[in-house]
Amino acid sequence: MITPRQLFWIRLKRNQRDQLRAWNSVLDWTVWLYLLLPGLFIGGGLYREVLMDMPEWAMKLPWSTLYPIVLLVVLFMGQIRIFVEEADRLFLLQRPEWLQSIKRYGIGFTLIKKLIVVALPYLLLLPFLRHAESMSWLQVVLAYGFTIVMGMVLALSIQLANGKLKGRRKWAFEIFGFLFFGALYLTPMMRWEQNDSLLGLSLAAAAILMLVLLWAGLRTPIQFEAEVKTENAARLRSTELLMSQVIESKPVVRLKRPYLFRASQRLFHKSNASTMLAELRIKAFLRGMTHIRVWLGFMSAATYAVSLVPGPIALFLVAALTAIGMSWLHMQWRQWFAEPFIAQFPWSKTDARKAAILSRFWLLLPLMLVWSAIAGYKLAGIIGILAAVLLCAALWSTISLYDHNKAKMNSGA
Repeated sequence: MITPRQLFWIRLKRNQRDQLRAWNSVLDWTVWLYLLLPGLFIGGGLYREVLMDMPEWAMKLPWSTLYPIVLLVVLFMGQIRIFVEEADRLFLLQRPEWLQSIKRYGIGFTLIKKLIVVALPYLLLLPFLRHAESMSWLQVVLAYGFTIVMGMVLALSIQLANGKLKGRRKWAFEIFGFLFFGALYLTPMMRWEQNDSLLGLSLAAAAILMLVLLWAGLRTPIQFEAEVKTENAARLRSTELLMSQVIESKPVVRLKRPYLFRASQRLFHKSNASTMLAELRIKAFLRGMTHIRVWLGFMSAATYAVSLVPGPIALFLVAALTAIGMSWLHMQWRQWFAEPFIAQFPWSKTDARKAAILSRFWLLLPLMLVWSAIAGYKLAGIIGILAAVLLCAALWSTISLYDHNKAKMNSGA
């Protein structure tokens, strides 16, 4: 007779086999060979050269500030998988002890997976943390343990709240919950130099919280419908990613009124095509809760990082974060501009280019001003805030004006 443990492992193996089959349908072994081997040789060679002779730029980078942000992004991707299916309502709902057993195996599998996934970036960054930041082995172990424990705290919290909140309360809980979790995780991870015992105390407190959530999770019955929906979304994530550029997605008709710009008021005085398109993009961006959640998470983590580093490094970090924001906004623009409603209008390439530059300017300007104000305060106090803000606004306006004129010249040519 099959046991809950056997059922869990059967479904885990089937899920891994389905994911592998989906990727193999696009990338066969020859493609993997052409991509993997050159990447390993080139990347491994560059990595080895950096380790053998640590360059000056690597010694000056704020690794103790950057690596927690990378790990935070990794933690946001993890969730507890139970592998329940629609057909389970026929027999598993009649055996709640089976569901609880499968949940225990799912929690254990999530813990093992996090131990491996988090260890990979740690091993890559370990030489820089040891040599550039002079972290001791005890601090490295404490930081790794704290990351694993906080990852389990996040996964258990998401699993407990799954299916219990809907609508606005769900979005509000997710936004403030992720921001609060990010603050709880980044604070001790970035302040280990100021107080060595802070990381150890934080690890102990996080372990107690994890045990409390684990006790509550094992005693609380699962929300079956919500778990099935979550599993279906996780199971099809790879397939949707692979087929996103093949199958034309149908526009989703939303009848709810947006929270911002309900009256469709104008943002700019001009009425040319590029300005109107930029208005549409800004409104669509600020009306989308998905974009707002990502933008708020990026803004909070980046602002916190700028506030922790010294003044000269803060200026470098402002430039790096601006480049990251520009890249993400460019990808979001391409996705939005390809939507059927926008693509049906005959926009010229020049108007599209100008609209992308104008909307990018206003979406990124507030974040750059905040980061520049923090960096200026660290360098020269109150006077530095005004100088940094004015300099940032002038540089950003110059860059955007240059891109605008370049697009205009290309259209004339």
